[in-house]
Amino acid sequence: MKKLLALGLVAVFASTAMADFSDDFDGYADQAGFDAVYTQIYPAAPIMLDQTMGFSDGQSVMTPAEAPSSSNRAYYSLGMEYATFQIMYKLDDETDWLSRQFFEIRGYAGAGYGDGDLEELIAIGATSSGVDTTVYNARVLTGDGWINTTTAKTTEWVKLTALIKTSTVEIYVNDVLNASSPRTPGVTLDSIVLGSGLSSRVSAHFDDVLVSGIPEPASLALLALGGLALIRRR
Repeated sequence: MKKLLALGLVAVFASTAMADFSDDFDGYADQAGFDAVYTQIYPAAPIMLDQTMGFSDGQSVMTPAEAPSSSNRAYYSLGMEYATFQIMYKLDDETDWLSRQFFEIRGYAGAGYGDGDLEELIAIGATSSGVDTTVYNARVLTGDGWINTTTAKTTEWVKLTALIKTSTVEIYVNDVLNASSPRTPGVTLDSIVLGSGLSSRVSAHFDDVLVSGIPEPASLALLALGGLALIRRR
């Protein structure tokens, strides 16, 4: 019985130690519903809920048809540290070099977006400054800055993933490793941002955001205690 109890405790803590954030944008009835969850950084130029197109279902969010002065951008504060993030991403034009639309995960000195100094920023999508504009790009603020993937841009949905390790970030396109960059260890990542807020002649869609957490120290300690109890009982 005690062995089963120890196994049960390990299972419970293993299932609760990882705290994920996900959003497929299908649960919002309208733009007001989306705006109640995400904060529009520039309310006059919002990230828009698109109820006509989605990757996994009928809805996604998008940057509207762009003008060079547009600044569509919205954020959500996560409240804890995360280790992996991915998103389904779709450009509406893969040929225009002025494509600056990307998804970010950020880390501030405080407890969320804009709280204190920006300590880390990891972005994936497309940009046009000092990079190969025919492929998808990524950025690690405390690493190599903007880097290129090896995957050509298309107008199809693609899965973009950043695997955040202690001192490196690995960038995947459709689950294939494309690039990596160093990063500063120990920086907490606490918020996500949709859209670049920069000039772009190309709009983009975002869907199926998944941000995977890492076990908190307390949960790790409980897991270790549960494992020790099981070993001793054996």
